[in-house]
Amino acid sequence: MKESIQFIIKNRRSIFYALLTGLGQLFSIHLLKEKGINAFLISNAVTCLILCFEIYLNWRYATKVLRQIDMPDINVYNLWGHLLNHITLPILLFISFSGFIYFNKDDLVRLVALSLLIFINSILFINIRSYYEDKFRIETSTRYIYDIIKLFIFFFGVNLILHIQIILQLEVWVASISIALLVLLLGFLLIYRQSQVNIHTIYYIIISAFIIGVLFMLISFSPILTLGINIVIFLLFYFDISILQHKLDRSLTLEIFTEYLLTLILAFVIFAGIS
Repeated sequence: MKESIQFIIKNRRSIFYALLTGLGQLFSIHLLKEKGINAFLISNAVTCLILCFEIYLNWRYATKVLRQIDMPDINVYNLWGHLLNHITLPILLFISFSGFIYFNKDDLVRLVALSLLIFINSILFINIRSYYEDKFRIETSTRYIYDIIKLFIFFFGVNLILHIQIILQLEVWVASISIALLVLLLGFLLIYRQSQVNIHTIYYIIISAFIIGVLFMLISFSPILTLGINIVIFLLFYFDISILQHKLDRSLTLEIFTEYLLTLILAFVIFAGIS
């Protein structure tokens, strides 16, 4: 308990930023119920600007500490990494989350998703701050948050694509290409963050995007409900990205691959039984 309190006090700035963003989303939900979609979109745009400003403040505060002790500004050495991990990913998460809470009307589901968003942003802001303050141990221990963010972006993103497809009555192939592009984007961000951009990883991502896109198209013609399709495609992406992660870490073995494959099959069997 004492350690938890110390952790919150030490990282109060990052946690405050995350709570502020969460309150902005909560207010957007309230406006959606009371005023409609236009007020919801305006509120979300303002909250997104606040999110970007919070990221800037986090960077500004951390680099100020370094300047005070005459240390170099770390982000100079990895500008693209800063833009992709510290700006692109949070904005993609924000957009996909906004789409999820707009189309899913259940207040309990919205509350759970909002709580997860606040937690994710808290860890993200802590990671960003420790990165710029050159606190290697904290930055390393919270680096996992980027993989979690990618999973949430994909789940919320697929959910958004499915609902847009239904509302606009788009062809299945349009949604399939959109999901394949999402796989390509998140896969590229993963291999770039780990400095593993080469012909083999690029081929892997392209083939994975094609397979997941085709499987989505095939599943779309089945009687599975929208949420079911969302879950199935997410499980396929999770399996794919996990194998890629082990491949990048040079820890992929036949036993690990078999374990993930059996887990995936078991999840499909359980899901089919529930459905």
